This record gives sequence, C-alpha cells and structure tokens, in this order.
Amino acid sequence: MSACPSRIEISRWEAEPACERPADFTSHVAGCARCAAVLEDIGSARSFLLGADPEQASARAARAIVERARQRRDKRRWLRILAPAFLVPAAAALLFATKPALFLAGQGEHGSTGVKGGLVLETYCKRGEQVLPAVDGQDFLAGDRLRFAYTCARPGYLLVFGVDDQGRIFPYYEEGVLAGVFAEAGARVLLPGSVELDGHRGWERVYALWSETQFRDDVVRAAVAAGLAAAGNDIRRVTTLDLPVEQVSMLLRRP
Repeated sequence: MSACPSRIEISRWEAEPACERPADFTSHVAGCARCAAVLEDIGSARSFLLGADPEQASARAARAIVERARQRRDKRRWLRILAPAFLVPAAAALLFATKPALFLAGQGEHGSTGVKGGLVLETYCKRGEQVLPAVDGQDFLAGDRLRFAYTCARPGYLLVFGVDDQGRIFPYYEEGVLAGVFAEAGARVLLPGSVELDGHRGWERVYALWSETQFRDDVVRAAVAAGLAAAGNDIRRVTTLDLPVEQVSMLLRRP
C-alpha cells in the first residue's frame, strides 16, 4: 500500500475483525501516524457507541441482518408507513424511503431497521459526555455532535447533508459539494468523524441518500429546491426528495 487509504476506507476496515484486515493495510497503519490516529478514533467511537463485539463488524453480519429484515418484511404483510425517526441504542426505528414508494422493513438486530435494497443506518447524538436518543423533531443544541453508522450488503455511495429552514444546504463529508462517499459493503461501519451542529435557530433537516452510482451536485440541489417549493418553503414537510435513491431524513428543532 503506497498511499494512505481514505478515511472512509479506514472506517470500512476498522469494522472488520483485525484478523481479516489485509496485511498491507495493517502494515501501513503501523507505520503511518495519520492513519493510526484515524483508526484509533473510529475504534474508540465504536467501543463507546456500539460496543466491541467483533461479530457485529463483518460483512457476513451485514448480510445476515438484511436477510432477517427481508424475512420479517415478507411475513408481515400488514406493515404500514410510519413517521421517520433516527436510531440510537434502544431507541426509535428509522423510516427509509425508495422512489417511487415507501417501504418499511421488519426489525433487525439491535433494533435496526432494514429496507428494500438492504440499507440500515444508525445515528447517534453526543452532548457533552452523554449519548442521547436522536429522535425525529426533538431539540438539538449548538455543539451537539452527530455520528452515523451504516450496514449494507452491497457497495454504493452514501451522501449525508443538512438543509435549514432558509434553504441553505450543508454537505457533511465533502466541503461545499453534494458528492457521496464510496462505502463498501459492511456491518455497522462508523463514518469517520462527527458532525458538530452550529448555532442556527429554527428547523433543519438531515438527509442520508444511498445510490449505486455517484450523485450529481446540481441534481441533488434541484431536488431540494423543488421539494421546498412544493412545501411552501417549509423544510418540516420535505421528508423525502424526488430522487430515485434510497433515502432517510430526520428533522432537527434548533431552539
């Protein structure tokens, strides 16, 4: 390995048991202070937020979670659409959307919710030294930190960004650009770093989009603008965007 892997690549391999990581990755991290620091940060966050069970950190576990969710979905024909909410340990289930219809899957491991297409997303809010349930529509304060973990049985692009009640868009992982990060298949892979909320007051919505192909900045921005126009510029009502991708959103109240 001649060059440093990306932070998302480090997140992917951190989610695997140490014995399954490639030898060149392990040797590179051993001699690279930058990559060792990123790996240590993600590992510390995993222990704090998810626990240290290595069986939950493999692609095989991801496929098992997705399969169990599919079986429950097939069995429960009476499932109905519920309001979206974000996951934390022992907290509420997420609603995922795919265009043109909404799908709600059965419960997977640890309260995670899978969807048609196989995506599971977990979100955590850290306030000071506490991890709080990140519930749709609750109060979030300046300085709160959001951190995300995903499970998916296939690779794709993950795009996470915020839109406030003035229509301003804030990409979380690419500075100023609505571009997805390539995410390999994996189970409970923590995205590198956390997102610190600023001092905005009012309403804000966080979107997470998943696609097998890269996103176009102009297309995503146009979908946001169209959604706001149709909702009378009320971001509270723009729960999904008119895009042919899997997506989830969470409303933040910023008092």
